[in-house]
Amino acid sequence: MNKDIPWRFIISHLKGDVDEKEEKLFCEWLQEERNTLLFRELESLWREIREETSTYTPDTDYYWRQMESRMLRKDEKPKSVPVWKFWMAVSVATVLLVLSLTFSFLYNKTEYWTDSSCKLSYSSLSGKSKIILPDSSVVWLNSGSSLRYAVNFFENREVDLSGEALFDVTKDSRHPFVVSTSGVKVRVHGTRFNVNSYSKEENILVTLFQGSVSLEAGGQEAYLHPGERASVSKKYRTLDITSADMFYDSFWASESVRFEAKSLRYITRYLEKWYNVKIEVDPSIPDSQAYTFTIKDESLEVILRIMSRINPISYMFDGNDHVKITHVEPSKK
Repeated sequence: MNKDIPWRFIISHLKGDVDEKEEKLFCEWLQEERNTLLFRELESLWREIREETSTYTPDTDYYWRQMESRMLRKDEKPKSVPVWKFWMAVSVATVLLVLSLTFSFLYNKTEYWTDSSCKLSYSSLSGKSKIILPDSSVVWLNSGSSLRYAVNFFENREVDLSGEALFDVTKDSRHPFVVSTSGVKVRVHGTRFNVNSYSKEENILVTLFQGSVSLEAGGQEAYLHPGERASVSKKYRTLDITSADMFYDSFWASESVRFEAKSLRYITRYLEKWYNVKIEVDPSIPDSQAYTFTIKDESLEVILRIMSRINPISYMFDGNDHVKITHVEPSKK
């Protein structure tokens, strides 16, 4: 792909002064992974500078003239530019772009993010990952999950979720936060909650830890209070609210979890959640066998190997996210 960055389109897009043709070209440019990463960097810089300069009134005309002379110049094209110099120029131009947008934002007192079909996507194929959204909301994505949102996020704080995510949402009364997944919408202004919507599961689970959220599913609407969990049937679109096991529904987004003298069956319930697998335990294994250890970023096989050294068990992976744990009779001396 051409290494030229379409600054004119990016600036026009963020200023809200873009026609349908330019928007289409911008969306096509955004499909390249490197370009998506660059745009995410722009979002982050834009957010930080916007917060830091909220009370500053600059000479906007001067900075726009500087931007035009530096970034939209067409005459000079170097014959050969080292890669490191190219990306240094990109970084400088990125900072100038965000500064310019910030100054113009402060001058006009309006939002630049316009409606757009362009989507940014994050995926966590193996293991969990942490995402900082443009509004500073924090999202933990569980293994095998993905999150998408439009580039006009400041104007429309709606995300599409596939899989499981824990949200810690920044409050913004003017722009409610919405999670859409499998026909269910979770609406919130500022709160902490978990959404489990894996395609292989029959139900969508929403657990509220702090604040309040409302759910829309199958023509029904319900409100959750902290400590409650809503279960929505994907097949029948029914909605049921019960008390939640808040630790179980949120522990997977922690950096570590410790077990103190817990039975194998108790622990495997958490291992299934942590590693997103199905574990089958041999009924002959007694609950009197206790385990004490901490999980951080070790693989499941490493954990099972440690457990087999504490008590006599064997395990087998069948290759389909399924593990069998069987009892082993201790050797007689």
